[in-house]
This record gives sequence, structure tokens and C-alpha cells, in this order.
Amino acid sequence: MTSKESSAIFLVSSRSDAIASYRGPLISFPIVKSLDREKGLLRRWIVFSQGKRPALVKYLYGKLLWDELNRLELDIWWHLREITEDISIYLSLKALVLGTPKRDLRKRLLESPFPELWVPTRQQYLSVKGQVSFFLKEETLTLRRIPKFKTYTKHYKDKGSLGIDREYYFPEILEPYENVSEEILLKYLTVGEFSLFRGEVPYPDEEPKSSKR
Repeated sequence: MTSKESSAIFLVSSRSDAIASYRGPLISFPIVKSLDREKGLLRRWIVFSQGKRPALVKYLYGKLLWDELNRLELDIWWHLREITEDISIYLSLKALVLGTPKRDLRKRLLESPFPELWVPTRQQYLSVKGQVSFFLKEETLTLRRIPKFKTYTKHYKDKGSLGIDREYYFPEILEPYENVSEEILLKYLTVGEFSLFRGEVPYPDEEPKSSKR
């Protein structure tokens, strides 16, 4: 059974609202929504919680695979840098894009022989959901504008770095493989069996055939 409406994430208009909603000390951390260097605007959420950023990532990753993310949670999820930095989350999203059912994906992650792959168990996900709340305050900051270059383009050998050309940046899900290990891990998550060390590794859902005595 899914809980589409139930959430541990709440929007607030100020830090005091978060403090009033949750007893005890709160920590805070930012999640960037967009950066427009030409206009000098930074849009972000400030998260107030007793749980740190990894707890929020675990909650959203767990809810993605065990339940369903609501609209606000999806908006936050696609702005997390962890969806491309964490190889397990990154490849899980690829597997979903390629059509792997959530039930099969969860089973493969839970039974994975590869330490790189992980997923919160349903109990771990529910534990975070039941014990930690995340209060988000949206804000827009005005940044110091960077002077425009007189030339049309800037050569790549020039010192410094180019800013983000687009206001919105979304991590690309279907990027080319960077190394062989990612390809092997993705095959483990998406196909029935694959070759590894000159042998066939069975799909995790397949039950071993009983031998006749």
C-alpha cells in the first residue's frame, strides 16, 4: 500500500514557524533551486530539521522506491545533487527510466552483491518518516552581478570559469557511461542475467533450481 499524501516535508514561511512546529534544536542546510548569474538571483530552499541532509536523501530515495513522491517531494528530489553523485541513486533512476519495475529494482538492490548499491529497507524508510520532519523555507537572494565580457566568447584557456548559462540546471539521467563498473551495475539492475568474470550471474528474482538426488 502506498501513502501518496503522507509526507515528512512541510513548507513554512519563516524559521520561527519551523521552531514552533518542532520542539528541540534544529539544524539547517540549503538546497539550490536555480541560479541566474545574469540577473544575479539565487533561488533556494532552506531546510530546518533535526535530521541532516543524508536523512532527507534517504527519506526521498526510500519513498521513491517504496511509495510515491508527491509534487513537492518530486520538486525537491530533482534538485538534489545526490541523484547524480550517488551511484546507487543514479543507476536506480536509470533502471526506472529503462522500464525496470520498482518491485524488481528494490529486490535487486536489497540482494545486491555489490557494496556500491544500496537502498533503505521499508522499515528504515518508515523510521525516518516517523521520527524526522523537514521544514522548508523558500527564499530568493540577490547576488553581486558579474561584469559581462566585452568579447563575444571566452576562450577555454583563459583563467577563471564560465558561469551557468541556463537559469535552471537539471542533472542529466541518461549520460554516457564513464566506466565499465557502472555498466555492469546497471546490467545487474535491469537485465535477467549478465556476464561477469566469464560466468553468467542470474537475475536476483530467479529461484535456484533444486538438484535431483
